[in-house]
Amino acid sequence: MPQVKVIQPIAEQAKKLRVAAYARVSSDSADQLNSFATQVDYYTSYIRSKEEWEFAGLYADEAVSGTTADKRDDFQRLLADCRAGKIDRILVKSISRFARNTIDCIQTVRELKQLGVAIEFEKEEIDTGNMGSEMLLSMLGSAAQEESLSISKNLKWSYRRRMKSSDFITCNAPLGYYLKNGTLLPDPQEVPIVEYIFSSYLAGKSMEEISNDLNAQETQFMRKKKARWYRTSIRYVLSNEKYIGDSLLQKTYTPNELPLVNVRNNGQLSKFYIKNSHPAIIPVEVFETVQDLIESRAVFHQPTSVAGSFSLSGILKCSICGSTFHRHLKKDIARWNCSQHAKDANLCPMRAVTEKEAYHIFLNVYNKLLDNQDILKAMLNQLLELQTKVMFTRPDIVELNEKISELIKQNHSLTRLRTKGCIDSAIFIERSNRNNQKIEELRRELRRLQEPDEVSRIVDNTKLLLELLEEAQPMLKFEPSIFKCMIQKIIVYPERFCFHLINGLVLDEGRCSR
Repeated sequence: MPQVKVIQPIAEQAKKLRVAAYARVSSDSADQLNSFATQVDYYTSYIRSKEEWEFAGLYADEAVSGTTADKRDDFQRLLADCRAGKIDRILVKSISRFARNTIDCIQTVRELKQLGVAIEFEKEEIDTGNMGSEMLLSMLGSAAQEESLSISKNLKWSYRRRMKSSDFITCNAPLGYYLKNGTLLPDPQEVPIVEYIFSSYLAGKSMEEISNDLNAQETQFMRKKKARWYRTSIRYVLSNEKYIGDSLLQKTYTPNELPLVNVRNNGQLSKFYIKNSHPAIIPVEVFETVQDLIESRAVFHQPTSVAGSFSLSGILKCSICGSTFHRHLKKDIARWNCSQHAKDANLCPMRAVTEKEAYHIFLNVYNKLLDNQDILKAMLNQLLELQTKVMFTRPDIVELNEKISELIKQNHSLTRLRTKGCIDSAIFIERSNRNNQKIEELRRELRRLQEPDEVSRIVDNTKLLLELLEEAQPMLKFEPSIFKCMIQKIIVYPERFCFHLINGLVLDEGRCSR
């Protein structure tokens, strides 16, 4: 008699929850830095102790205010990873660590809930994955917001009182100085950079040329977080009175409303000018000469027209010579000519494009795309599949997170040893500074790796195109705003236009026959 052998199914292995932690302190005092290290140590160990959890990374913003989300680099990186589907759950010590702005708090929680990401606030014992209502979270978020406003008001009152008595100069040392016991002192490593900027400007170089020179020399300083120099940063140095030993206080101020953002003080509050508040780097005569030179150069470099004031500005490119088309009026008809052809017809034979023709051809492309949105949808599905494959092949990011966590643990251990008197202060400072420098280098590398790649940008732009076309009506009249949102450039051929959309899709359309 035949026997039946029953084969038991293999139990499916339970999928682990990918859990991340977010830590933040909003003061640069030693106690708060210690609190920061404690949060890092606690959550790293806690997540790894749970068998059903998988460590998805630690996101930490150190010495940054929590009132606005856009000031916190790691907070933004955390949200980006949640949107990319890399995280299932977030652990936070309290709502005040997560946000001190009720609107930001509620909006972020709502978005993460829609993404399927739960947040657990330890202090308040709130798990957004189990919440049926946002009322409790809103009340607690409002309390955290009021706490933040109160702290801000007290700090501002203290700063203004000290400004009046000349006891307060600045919280942040500009290039060329460092702070010691509240006093600005020249930094020997950075003073030559300041002197170079002033001497170069007096020698006739423009601010743009000076910034290019400094970038070419890779002039950087570890204490500042700028990787590149720009024209605006050169102008800030040249016009800063601190380099002649004086201080103009309260150039900016923070209004008593959220978000707590610094705005320029245009007479709303009193300013305080303190002479000889610290050692000078630049002689007064040199500084005043530079100010006169800035003013005189500004007169000779007034812009004569507004660049990019037309929809097609910078968009039309010649397929023959690669030049950009420029607009000209002839008998009240707007025409766009290849710049080489405009100089000499022998340099490029490309004929002119009337503005009316370009608009008409765009209407054809737009309406055809409106009727064939499936092209974009199929493209988006393929891109999302590619993005998912790329996302889970990044062991380098995991390794960097682990290195950062280990260095922060070392700093925490050093703090404990110093508190107990087991190590000398000089050794503590030397090792802490070395670790902090390594942490900053690793974080820069992590931010570089976490920057949206080309696939992510194309995905976002394809979604934007679909949103523009969703429930849209056929376009009968040229709409500049929609054109700007959709088109990156147009290559003009003698017989056709080649439209390059913002997501890389290329569409051809024949030119109007004459």
